[in-house]
Amino acid sequence: MAKVAGGVFIEYSMKIQNSGTFWSDPNRVYSWVQNSAFLANPGVLGKWPLTFLGWDSAWYLNIMTKGYGFSAQSYTFSPVLPFFAKLTNLVLQNPMVSIVLTVLVFGVLWIPLYQLLAEGYMGKKAALLSVLLLAFSPYLFVFTTVAYSEGLLLFFVLGAWLLLKKGKWFGASAFAAVAPLTRTMGILVVLPLIYYALKQKTHRVRNVLLSLLPIASLTAWFASFGFSAGDFLAPLHTSEWSYMYSFRTLLTEGIPRYGMKAILEAPYQPSPIPSHWLLPVAIGIALLFPLLLFYGTWKKDRSLWIYAVAGYSGILFFGALASTPRFVSVLFPLWIPLTAGFSGSKKSIVIAAVVMSLFYVVALDLWISFLNGQFIA
Repeated sequence: MAKVAGGVFIEYSMKIQNSGTFWSDPNRVYSWVQNSAFLANPGVLGKWPLTFLGWDSAWYLNIMTKGYGFSAQSYTFSPVLPFFAKLTNLVLQNPMVSIVLTVLVFGVLWIPLYQLLAEGYMGKKAALLSVLLLAFSPYLFVFTTVAYSEGLLLFFVLGAWLLLKKGKWFGASAFAAVAPLTRTMGILVVLPLIYYALKQKTHRVRNVLLSLLPIASLTAWFASFGFSAGDFLAPLHTSEWSYMYSFRTLLTEGIPRYGMKAILEAPYQPSPIPSHWLLPVAIGIALLFPLLLFYGTWKKDRSLWIYAVAGYSGILFFGALASTPRFVSVLFPLWIPLTAGFSGSKKSIVIAAVVMSLFYVVALDLWISFLNGQFIA
C-alpha cells in the first residue's frame, strides 16, 4: 500500500499525467540512446507508468522490446527482469505498464519471505519490525518500487534461503540458479548453499553439486554473449558506469593521483548530472553501517555472516562508490542482528513507527529526485 500511495502522491504532486517527468521530456532528458524508450507513448491508460521509470529503467525497457542487440551497453543488465516483463506484456501489450507491474509485484513478494526467514532468528514481533524497517529503508524502498531489479534479486535469494533452511535442496538450488540472472550480485547465494552442504552428513556431494547451479547459470549466460557478441565477458566489459570510482580504485588510483580532489569528487556524478543532497552522507553510512553489524550476523548464523561480508567486500572492490547506498541496501542479513532485540513494548513500537515514517519521507524525496533526473545512488 505504501508503494501505491507514494506513487499516487508523486503522480499528482508532480502532475505527471499532464507534463510527464524529466525522462519523458525530449527537451530535458539526457541525450543517451537508451532514453528513447521513455519517449514512447505510455498507452491509453495515461502517463502513470512514468512515475516508476527513470535512469536504468530505460535499459530494461529496451532489452524487453528490442533485445540485447540494441546496444553493447545492454550486456551489463541481467535478463530476468526483461524476461518476466515480456511475459506480462504478452497479456497487457504495453511495455511500460508490463515492466512497472512486474517490478511492483516482485517488490512486494520478497517482503513475506524475509519475514519468514527473520522469524527463524527472533520472535515474531521482532521479525515484523525487522521487515518493516528493511522495507521502508529509503534506498531499498525506492529501488524495489521503480523499474529496477532489486526486488527480483531479493525474491530469488530469499526464496532459495528459506527452502534451504527447510532442507529442500532441489527447490533451493532452482531459486538460487535464477538469482545471479536478476543481478550478478545474486551469485553470492552460492556461499550459504555450499556452507550448508558441507555441514550435511548425508547427500553431501549431491548438495554441493546443487549449490553450484548458480555458477552454471551465470556461466551459461556469459557464454551466450560469447556466441552472440563475440565476448564471453561482455557484461564485465560494457559497464556504463566504468568511469566512476569504486572504493578500491579510489584508494589505489584516485587518491594517489589526485589527492583530496578525488575524495571530494567520488560521491558525485560529473557535470551536468546533479546528485541528490543526501548521497555523500548515505555513502558514509553505507560504508560504516555493515562494519558495526558483522559480529551480530556471525553470532546469529555463520551463513548470514558469510553472505554479508562477501557482499560488502564485492561492493567495495567492484561497485561504484556513488552507488554504495543502493548496493548495501540489499544486504538483508545485516538487519537481523540490528532488530533481533526488539521487545515489543509500547515505547519501542513508537520509536519504530517514527523511524519508519522518517524513512518513508526520505524515500519519497529520493523518488521525486529520481524522476527529476537527479542521481540518487
